[in-house]
Amino acid sequence: MTGADTPPVDRAVDRAFLAETPIFGSLPEPVLSRLVDAIHVVRLDAGAEVFAEGELARCMFLVAEGELEICKRGRNGAEFCLAVLGRGASVGEMALIDIQPRSATVRALNPTLLYVLNQSEIAKLYATDLEVYALLVSNIAREISRRLRVADQVLVDMGVAVQGLWADDPAPNPRR
Repeated sequence: MTGADTPPVDRAVDRAFLAETPIFGSLPEPVLSRLVDAIHVVRLDAGAEVFAEGELARCMFLVAEGELEICKRGRNGAEFCLAVLGRGASVGEMALIDIQPRSATVRALNPTLLYVLNQSEIAKLYATDLEVYALLVSNIAREISRRLRVADQVLVDMGVAVQGLWADDPAPNPRR
């Protein structure tokens, strides 16, 4: 059972905590209230899979308690753990923007409490309150951009060139 399929627990969303996170922070109170009503809470045991690489994406998660590990398979099939995320970190939001399968596998390292926002709720926002939708998507885009900047720096620090990965028709690299 994945985190998206886990039954919700009877626990209220901590509105103050939500307002301090990168994805939900700086949203006006009426917007935050609308999202609090749309979020459900799930509890996972240590080792439980939140989602698997390649799965269809249906929701995003925010860590309220506990830790998640993010792992990805290499070309040779070996799994490599990329990061450990703790309280306040979000995961799965990328797939809600690009509508692609999950890019990594995520597991709970210890007992974990997650806030879950389903894609269907985001679609309702798009249909009923474009301003709320735009603010949420803008925050998600900002977080994805921040992560891309970090990943770029890691590649540079490792001396890895990724010419051609950001464009469909890359210009030749004169330095090669």
